[in-house]
Amino acid sequence: MSKHLTEKIKEIKTPEDMMQFFDENIQYSCIHVDGKKYIDSLGGHDFREKFRTMSLEKSLEEQLGGCFEQANISKYVYDMLGIPCHTFCTRGHSEEHPAPDDLYLVHCYVIGQWEDRFINIEHSDAEKRGIYAYYTLDDAVRAMDEIFSEKFKVHGATETRVDEYVGYIPGGATFLEFNQFVKENLVVK
Repeated sequence: MSKHLTEKIKEIKTPEDMMQFFDENIQYSCIHVDGKKYIDSLGGHDFREKFRTMSLEKSLEEQLGGCFEQANISKYVYDMLGIPCHTFCTRGHSEEHPAPDDLYLVHCYVIGQWEDRFINIEHSDAEKRGIYAYYTLDDAVRAMDEIFSEKFKVHGATETRVDEYVGYIPGGATFLEFNQFVKENLVVK
């Protein structure tokens, strides 16, 4: 893990500091199974076949990541700072991908409890980038899920769902393996 980034993480004191950390150190992108890097993109029409998640360490080393990796980084930052947090993913399905284990669209995010507010530092989605603050965790989850559910419906999703999961998304996972990870690590309420 990058000692330089670890030191920068220790300097984070506010949600604005965390957003600045992401702005300065993490670029939206992915690395496909063939090793090709896609900057500001997830890589085109064969994305589902070639995409693999990066481990937390690899993402910090490369200073790259899509929502999967940026959720891992957010969780890591919150954990290092001792801030309670919850990890979520909103997923969308379509007629072409109807099975619950065949995700069509996905967005992962972390909601942390900064003092009296529940905060999502949204960095990976350029259209929705910002700091979102709510008074309750339920309000934060409902609002973030609504934002991404509506976005997914514009892109053809016929059904969406939000799930809370525990742990870090493993490196090297395909879309289906990521979905299995969430299923195996659900927070049951």
